[in-house]
Amino acid sequence: WPGVRPRRHRPELVRVRQWTEIVKQGGPGDAMYLLLEGEVRVRTMIAGKECIYATLAAGECFGEVALFDHGKRVADVVANFDCLLLRISDSSFQRLIREAPDVAVLVVLAISKTLVARLRAENKRYRDSIAFARTARQ
Repeated sequence: WPGVRPRRHRPELVRVRQWTEIVKQGGPGDAMYLLLEGEVRVRTMIAGKECIYATLAAGECFGEVALFDHGKRVADVVANFDCLLLRISDSSFQRLIREAPDVAVLVVLAISKTLVARLRAENKRYRDSIAFARTARQ
């Protein structure tokens, strides 16, 4: 398609069928996703069994850490239902920072709030598991 700009610098809408693995643990952290419709589960496989970390619904995001550290994915994300996603690649995020820094700040603040909420929830889960283990030993 001569004259057409590559889409890699723009967010793209992605339709995903139920049971599709959207990101794979160990895969490249090259984009984040905003869940517009549907539901996904964040999971890892331990000894052949699924361990679900979270279930996410419309309005939530995943893979956001990839925009900051470009590390490998730490979990799988699987569609529980058909989904509509907005995929924001690293290159489109960098373009946003360059071309609309005021908007990029709002995006980073929203991502930060999400990460803080998840960190607080994990800290509580960790404290609860320690308390449970201590009472089980008594």
